Amino acid sequence: MEEPVEKPKEKRGRESLVDTLGLVSYSLVVGAGMDYSAGLRGFGILASRAYGTAINFPTGAPYGKWRNFVYKKGKTTDKSSRFRKGVTELVAFNTFQVPLYATVIAVGSLASNLASNGELKVDMENVLSGAKHLAMVSPLIGPTLGWYTEGLRKLFGLKSAPRKARESLESTLQN
Repeated sequence: MEEPVEKPKEKRGRESLVDTLGLVSYSLVVGAGMDYSAGLRGFGILASRAYGTAINFPTGAPYGKWRNFVYKKGKTTDKSSRFRKGVTELVAFNTFQVPLYATVIAVGSLASNLASNGELKVDMENVLSGAKHLAMVSPLIGPTLGWYTEGLRKLFGLKSAPRKARESLESTLQN
């Protein structure tokens, strides 16, 4: 008996789910460390991770699509060097995740200030520090998040962003 051929829409749905799973699980662990380095403690970290998870659920799939787009526009394929793929991951990460993370730190700061002294205040110094720190460590985080996501895509039988970029470029050249 032949196995059913999966429709492209079903693959896209699975890809979105896998990309979301990857972003959420990666950011819970790495994000807590980033929150700590941005000056958050205890309740602030818990609030920041809760908000970060709430943000990553709806943005995981768009980030995966953004990565695919950056790979395609940068013409970075599965045949590109590891360095080029790393730079592509860095560009995708810094143009999507760093601005998003600034909002996560803002909410964590607000929650921390409310819990500790009842002030409805966002510490913009912490927000800027967190965004700068994430941008500074992004050469480690961006590519490792990409490799982690690609590993999950492979585990679930999905095409990698670099392969999708190559196939798209080949399709364009054939037309």
